[in-house]
Amino acid sequence: MRSKLTPEDLKSGDRFELLAEVSHLNLREFVVEQITKEKYIIRSYSVYQVIMLIVFGVLLIRSILIMVKGHSEALVSVVLAIIFSFTLLIIIHELLHALAYLLTGARQISFGFIPRKFIFYALADRQVIAYPAFHLVALTPFVIVNMICFVVLLATHNSQLIYFFLTVMCMHSLFCAGDMAMLAFYNLHRGKEIFNFDDRSEGKTYFYTRRSQN
Repeated sequence: MRSKLTPEDLKSGDRFELLAEVSHLNLREFVVEQITKEKYIIRSYSVYQVIMLIVFGVLLIRSILIMVKGHSEALVSVVLAIIFSFTLLIIIHELLHALAYLLTGARQISFGFIPRKFIFYALADRQVIAYPAFHLVALTPFVIVNMICFVVLLATHNSQLIYFFLTVMCMHSLFCAGDMAMLAFYNLHRGKEIFNFDDRSEGKTYFYTRRSQN
């Protein structure tokens, strides 16, 4: 559930200390920083991404070879999946983040877009989120999209659907990199009780930790 703390609780007094203040305009830089620092989550997800890129390469090459033989359905499915991924799937991804926020009890949810960096994000304005809730928010799109793709792939023998949903899985792995980097930030500070909140008016996300009582 969403923490009952408020941003003012985190900012005032000496119970909490600021771990990071991230401008939404610099989200990509923050993500890259976590990727370079953290090893375990990032390494595991990097292996997954490499596998997905290999799968996509095989799909693309195979669909082109099939088209040369006079059948274009596979290549059309791959192209449609790419178009879907960079349009509707982005919206679905962010809506799944929003749904997860709602399930944690957060409200005042909105969305942001940085055109020149092609970055999309969902935020819960001035809602303090504890780690378990943030973990749910970060992983929901990855889990739900992959589950849907797996179910379709296991249930169908239609080659067009197989090419489409496998391509969607491959493309979506790229979209989840930022979510994994956020989880990597928590892993870099494992052992600490971390809270975060977004401030839409400031265009920033704040991460605080509870000070140890010595």
